[in-house]
Amino acid sequence: MKSKFKIFVLGVSLTSLTSCALSNSVQQINYQSNLKIENKLASSKIVQIEPMKDVRGYQDDKVIFYKKNMYNQTMSGAYMAEKPVSEILTDAIKHGLSEKNITLSTDNKNFTLKSELQKLDYEAISGFSTVQLIPQITVKFQLIDNEGKVVWTDLITGKANTKGSKFEKFLPPAIDNLVQQLINSQDFLNNVKND
Repeated sequence: MKSKFKIFVLGVSLTSLTSCALSNSVQQINYQSNLKIENKLASSKIVQIEPMKDVRGYQDDKVIFYKKNMYNQTMSGAYMAEKPVSEILTDAIKHGLSEKNITLSTDNKNFTLKSELQKLDYEAISGFSTVQLIPQITVKFQLIDNEGKVVWTDLITGKANTKGSKFEKFLPPAIDNLVQQLINSQDFLNNVKND
């Protein structure tokens, strides 16, 4: 009986996320940064940020992820963002780097920051009467000097435990976590800060 109740609760909670699993639905992410920036750099070298590439293999770059049924099977319908997901993430990264006091410009740059969105998905964990949703955003970063040499690379996964199924509460904490990990990466900072 308890497992049937858990499946029912998971199904009801994911229904608000899935709507019709066979059709696309546009969701407003409305990302507003809630980053807590500590240890801002006194000064930095100049970094140019290239627009993020979405390498997930979807035909439409506005796809957040495909819908899943209550058995966690991927369906044909997708959640679509108001603009390309990679653009939302690029804007968040620019904001985070600026807040960390990293100089951004295309002129006289010392480095170029390239990024690839490799995965954006979520995991649903059911409790007795609630479902915890854990969005996961995986991005590959590369910092490249003016000679084309990769001086730093990392694969970062932004995660956040959430209890809501609305996209404006569901995804922004994971985006913040992704950016927070980037701007606090000591290896990254060692390359961009002025000596």
